[in-house]
Amino acid sequence: MLSKIELNKNDFKEDAWFIAIGISEFISAPMSEIDNIDDTKFLEIRVFDENHEIKYVRGSLNGDFQKRDSNKIDFKRKRCECQYLDIDDNMTEKKNDGWIYATGGGKYRIKDTAFNAIETEHYYKFDEKEFYKPFDFRIVRFLKKKEEE
Repeated sequence: MLSKIELNKNDFKEDAWFIAIGISEFISAPMSEIDNIDDTKFLEIRVFDENHEIKYVRGSLNGDFQKRDSNKIDFKRKRCECQYLDIDDNMTEKKNDGWIYATGGGKYRIKDTAFNAIETEHYYKFDEKEFYKPFDFRIVRFLKKKEEE
């Protein structure tokens, strides 16, 4: 049901995922399920695999999406970082319905319940005072507990 974005799925590996962020909804699922979402409900959609990410972002639900391909980012420096996922283990275990429940009340899916973090890659440029300044990031992959150490 993608109507606002154009996505060439052949640009990604088979195991690519997407994250869609809206005002009242967050979805994380395999890219094979992206056609099932209504992109008119989201402000940001990121499709990623370990090689690259395409991000679609807009300022309001009525606005047009701007597309950014991480392979075309002009940067001087990059740095990887581990970011932990918000997981309510008790609720996830209690429901046992294939979803991961967040402590804030939302729910999402990840590749495997052994994953507890994501790896992000941050991009830096020089600012007007010649200091490195972060200006963008991409999601690289999900991390299992042992990988993030």
